[in-house]
Amino acid sequence: MPLWFGRWAEALIDLVSLQKSESVLDVACGTGVTTRMAKEKVGPNGRVDGLDINAPMLATAQELADGLDVNWIESDVCDSGLPSETYDVILSQHGYHYFPDKPQALKEFLRLLVPGGRLAFSIWDGHSPYTNAICAAVEHHISAEIANKQRSQRQTPSQDDLKEQLSAQGFTNVAVHRQKLMIDVPLAPEFVPLHLGSMPIAGAFAGLAEAAQKALIDEVTEALSDYVQGDRLVYPDAVHVAVGYK
Repeated sequence: MPLWFGRWAEALIDLVSLQKSESVLDVACGTGVTTRMAKEKVGPNGRVDGLDINAPMLATAQELADGLDVNWIESDVCDSGLPSETYDVILSQHGYHYFPDKPQALKEFLRLLVPGGRLAFSIWDGHSPYTNAICAAVEHHISAEIANKQRSQRQTPSQDDLKEQLSAQGFTNVAVHRQKLMIDVPLAPEFVPLHLGSMPIAGAFAGLAEAAQKALIDEVTEALSDYVQGDRLVYPDAVHVAVGYK
């Protein structure tokens, strides 16, 4: 969802201070939101590659890049096959939580970085008012099983655990930063169908009767009534950004 990930990508890139002509790998790049921003920062003499295991996502990313000089790589994050010491910076926005073998992924990142290179990745810092409301409504109107899968996306390591995980694989000067933003999206009747329609839950939501869809949206609307500002929902959300150096 660009309404979310664009702002988080900007915050991630600002934190890591990309420089002109640097080489960057965006891991689990999805549709390329962070990748495109990174290319703008490093300029025409910089190199930016977007890596993802999902071919349809990469196809969409390539379309959205609209001629930008970016390489798109379909690969497993744990075994990319890329040459060692290739990148100054490795980024990942909300990908780390889904890596099947986190220690191996971190080892691979360390291998790909040049000496002194840096890794920065973001993960959610628990639930927001919006995700709490969505998960509760999904549990009531779709199923507890699907709601628990939704909740698990926000069940992420603590700051101390993240530091330990990076340090254990050889990263140095490890730090974890908490970033908080106020998220501004359309009201629930407009935004919830867009949001759920962009997720694996899309089929389950579309399969509900019209009355059940309305009931789910009404429940979210009621739960978020304190966050309505005019014709927008404005609520706090936060991520942890882990940074480490080779």
